[in-house]
Amino acid sequence: MAEQTLRENIELEPKMLAIGGKRLELLCVKNLEPFISDLEQNGQESFDNFPFWVKIWEASIVLTDRLVHMDPDKEEHILELGAGMGITGLFLGAFGYRVTITDSNKDALALIKQNAEHNGIDNVEVAELDWHRPRLDSTFDTICGSELVYRKSDVEAVTGILRRLLKPGGTAYLAHDISRMSMTDFLATAESFFNITHKGMSFTGGGEKKQIIIHTIRHKTQT
Repeated sequence: MAEQTLRENIELEPKMLAIGGKRLELLCVKNLEPFISDLEQNGQESFDNFPFWVKIWEASIVLTDRLVHMDPDKEEHILELGAGMGITGLFLGAFGYRVTITDSNKDALALIKQNAEHNGIDNVEVAELDWHRPRLDSTFDTICGSELVYRKSDVEAVTGILRRLLKPGGTAYLAHDISRMSMTDFLATAESFFNITHKGMSFTGGGEKKQIIIHTIRHKTQT
């Protein structure tokens, strides 16, 4: 795994999360004040650096549940993109799958590694991956990600990552809250290269019901 150290001013607290019949105790960010202070000091232009990785997104829970119930082949190599807290990758690892968990944020990577060690998950690799300057040469049977595209500048980058890293015959699963329309441009671009199907799934948590969309993506050359 990558050698990463979480910043000392980030306070963590344990939270239990159960998906697919398995429970993990995840160390989560307790106090957002250090991040808010950074944003205030750096101005509005720092929105791109907002710590989306500190939250457990509902889409990641739905996607994880979907994947573990599909029971992929244990020999497959799985890549999680823009992992944030790495919920999907960590749970897949806990179920015995071989996973590479990636993000571009060093704090996110450090927390993923810490949570893998905290839960005794030793079959995952944690690696830095910047979509705009990718330095990953492996290809993968399955690629997954939740709430990936927030900016138009990421559309071409994510499409390129999938074209480059998804094996022929492989499948990508991308999930997002239906209320976020940021995936629209990505889907319009990706449909030139991939066959894409869509499935809506409901998630209820904290007394609130959300509709999550999972896109199943395969190369057009696949029969």
